[in-house]
Amino acid sequence: MKTITATPKGIAINYERTEKSSFIPYETMERSTQNRVNRFGHYQMNTIQYGLYQQLMHGMKAYDQDQINTMSESAKFTIRNKHMRATEVINKMKYEKTYGYINKLFDVIFPQIKLDYYKDGRFADLPTLRELKISTVDIIDAWISEKLLPLDFYSLNEQSLKL
Repeated sequence: MKTITATPKGIAINYERTEKSSFIPYETMERSTQNRVNRFGHYQMNTIQYGLYQQLMHGMKAYDQDQINTMSESAKFTIRNKHMRATEVINKMKYEKTYGYINKLFDVIFPQIKLDYYKDGRFADLPTLRELKISTVDIIDAWISEKLLPLDFYSLNEQSLKL
């Protein structure tokens, strides 16, 4: 069993059965993510926003093996579940952008035929986000409306989360 505590200076991890503990200062985490250019469209994310975005976009692939080993099973389940829901939202966006106008036309021409089968985008071949010109801001807005990201996502920063 381990206890993870967020302090004003970093994250402390204490293991109960062993005398082992570790401390990860926030400055180290910020430097490592600031080395990458986090520009998405015209919106630049801070460290906290980028971490939440990566968690939804990539799921468990956003973490290295050491981080995964320190996570509880419930945390892993939550990350996988949110990633799956986020992927469904993206697939629906891609499907709507690709086939939305065609489906509206077919609904008018053939009102007796139901086209609900492919609307989740899982069973259709869809272009990439870049090809469809779906921006990161569009994705973030969709995730906020689906309550996968907090309503104040755009105003999240280190100062607002200090204890």
